[in-house]
Amino acid sequence: MSKRTTPGRIYVYSAPGYETEWTRTVGSTTISGKGKFKVGFTGRLDPKVRIKEQTGTLYPEQEGIVIHLDEEAVKADGSYFDDHAVHKVLDLAGINRVSEVVEASLSEISAAIAAVRSGRKYDSSRTQDFGLRPEQANAVSLTEEYFKSHANDPHPPRFLWNAKMRFGKTFATYKLAEKMRWKRVLVLTYKPAVRDAWRDDLSSHIDFSEWVFASRDTFVDPDIDQPMVWFASFQDLLGTTSKGGVKEHNIDLHLIDWDCIVLDEYHFGAWQGAAKELCSTAPLKDSSTKFEEEEIEKAEDLSEMLKSGIPRLYSANPEGPSADDLDAGQLRLSSKNYLYLSGTPFRALTEGEFNEDAIFNWTYPNEQQAKREWDEVATHDPVKNPYRELPQMQMFTYALPDLTTSELDYGPEGLFDLSGFFAADKVGAEYHFRDQERVREFLNMLRGQLVQTAKEKLLSNSKPAFPYSNPMFARAVEHSVWLLPAVASAHAMKAELESNSFFQNYLVHVAAGNGAKMGAEAKKPVDAMLAKAAKLGKQTITLSVAKLMTGVTVPQWGAILILRSLKAPESYFQAAFRVQSPWATKNDDGTRTINKETCFVFDFDPNRALTLVYQYGTKLAGETTKSSPAETIHELIEFLPIYRFYGGSMDPVDVNAVMDWGTSRVGAAMLAKRWGSDKLIDLSENVLKKLLGQEELLAQLEQMEDFRNLRQEASKIISNSQKVRDAKKPKTGTPPGDDPEVDKAKKAKREQVKTLRSKLKKFVQAVPVFMYLTDYREEALVHVISSLDTQLFERVTGITLADFHKLSDIGVFHPDHMDEAIWQFRLFERASLNYLGVSEEEDEARIGLWERSVVTSK
Repeated sequence: MSKRTTPGRIYVYSAPGYETEWTRTVGSTTISGKGKFKVGFTGRLDPKVRIKEQTGTLYPEQEGIVIHLDEEAVKADGSYFDDHAVHKVLDLAGINRVSEVVEASLSEISAAIAAVRSGRKYDSSRTQDFGLRPEQANAVSLTEEYFKSHANDPHPPRFLWNAKMRFGKTFATYKLAEKMRWKRVLVLTYKPAVRDAWRDDLSSHIDFSEWVFASRDTFVDPDIDQPMVWFASFQDLLGTTSKGGVKEHNIDLHLIDWDCIVLDEYHFGAWQGAAKELCSTAPLKDSSTKFEEEEIEKAEDLSEMLKSGIPRLYSANPEGPSADDLDAGQLRLSSKNYLYLSGTPFRALTEGEFNEDAIFNWTYPNEQQAKREWDEVATHDPVKNPYRELPQMQMFTYALPDLTTSELDYGPEGLFDLSGFFAADKVGAEYHFRDQERVREFLNMLRGQLVQTAKEKLLSNSKPAFPYSNPMFARAVEHSVWLLPAVASAHAMKAELESNSFFQNYLVHVAAGNGAKMGAEAKKPVDAMLAKAAKLGKQTITLSVAKLMTGVTVPQWGAILILRSLKAPESYFQAAFRVQSPWATKNDDGTRTINKETCFVFDFDPNRALTLVYQYGTKLAGETTKSSPAETIHELIEFLPIYRFYGGSMDPVDVNAVMDWGTSRVGAAMLAKRWGSDKLIDLSENVLKKLLGQEELLAQLEQMEDFRNLRQEASKIISNSQKVRDAKKPKTGTPPGDDPEVDKAKKAKREQVKTLRSKLKKFVQAVPVFMYLTDYREEALVHVISSLDTQLFERVTGITLADFHKLSDIGVFHPDHMDEAIWQFRLFERASLNYLGVSEEEDEARIGLWERSVVTSK
């Protein structure tokens, strides 16, 4: 037989009658199973042709023929193989075979094919044989070269992988270890939940069949000849016995001279204090400060915790070493190399911890660009795109003040406090939101159900795309994670969801607090809930405060709702990228179905979201690229589109809006829009009645061209309001809302209010000009207008002081919204002055609002 010059295909299929049960004995072990498969080979491009030749007589329509696997028969070294090689591996494994039909599981067959392809020993548990993606290979190559070239430095070399979440750091790290011929690798992290990812990649891939995995729960003799990866958490490693000694299961970690210590999730707490000392040769400091794992789980980052001191380290046993209590006072971890892994190591980069040639960068835009470029090459098969299963992210932001009628919480800077909106307390054995009604209104809003007063805020009379009402999001929200501000909030939200009729088909799990377990154990209940949901045909919601937000993969999550006020871009984007995990399923014919083409971030504080996007983009620009911040942010939002609901419409956010907001804390375009906001003018029925009662004011205003018909316009609005209000009372034979006359009145009222409001807004829109020109910035604006700069106000606005007072007294100018607009103007003005090098010298400054002044720090 001549040697093949082109690759063929290995295929596996089953036919009717293949469902029989079987048993086999391997050594002293008897294995039982059900089902047979035919393992074949063809030189044709489509195995279906060959399969039909074999089965067409019995099954002319191919009924009952299921193709389970169809792969190119090419080895890792580029040579070709056929089904005989696979049959031989299965025979040696003791698997029963008659010709091409084998009694085995699909995983066993996949493992045999993987063994042939790699040239390694067969292991039924090792079914994976994928290779490195180009960027992973680049990371391995750069790191290998750096470690080898600095092997003789006085200090062990340190290298950072600044690689986005879903880069594949565990697999790439193991390939680096293989390339470097390491035998002892220690993985350290502050997030124990990532243990499963490190274990699964090592135990399922054919390339690592010689390696063993160890942890506190899986003891391995440290003197074994095989290469070993030991996983440990810093929380456990920094703990001590009652006498201050090393825990028994951690003693060996200090005695091994590691080839490499891998510091995973390096952004978390920036590995300060104890973590750095444990991996250094400097004398240990002594501190009595101790942090429990639960505290670390709750923390957005460790920087605030560590201000009070370094976490408690091992201290010498006051009674001296004993046989069962090794003194750890002088112990250090020792390694020849250090590899740091993080998707958001901004603090370390800013502080210059790593040389430029000791950093590998791979960002979300890099990934999505590679995905796009693969498909643009005509010779590339889109199905083989290595980035194909990585979904695109989209962010939708909603301003809650525009969508709710509830009282809102504002922080010291006058910005909306999302965490305060969802604040809750434990009362006895139950948890309750401090404002239950507004949370219920929020849940109804998620599915597009708004109260009437909230609908009136939708100036365009159109609702935005809400997470649980728009078909675009339907697949993504089948399994979502909600990030809440506190454990009490998570439990209170679970109670509200379970009592809400819309969410009855959702299974809800609280992954927060001590009851949700710690570290890797916290993920198991989520997996169990997802498995149960799959059986019952239900959807799921996971409620978290901080757990599972770093280094954890839950493929089914398609959306995240951020319901807390995060301040650090590291924490924000670590959480957001949890939902970008690929989720694909293998079909019976061997193809893969992508279940998640797009994933979504839903944020209910647009100002905070734009600020963090700006910070994230500028950090990427400053530390990982040669581009300007504007160029980097443009690239970011090209692949991570951001939509913002404001003023009645959902519009895409461009780079200018992000830059405006980020550089001044307030976007210039948004500032202008705010001073054109309809909310600044109150034309409620009560205010209009007061206006009609001001004869002198009406006479004065009606001398202006815009207000010649002011009385008539105000009276029509009041009349139509009365018609709409009366329609809410049930009428015999006419369901509420179905009366054509009422619909006509509603439409007329909207148009009349819009017209009158646009005229009155001309006064308001002149206020920023007045604020810019006046020298009085510390006093309430009403006081400045009345007493300090009256003539300037009248020249700028065209309205007399007396008329202004009357309009203000009857409430035409909405004081709360005027306060907010003035505050934003002052922040923007201050940022502009700071940019020009002109700023106040005082640590605190007084800012005048509409009717009051506030003191704010710089």
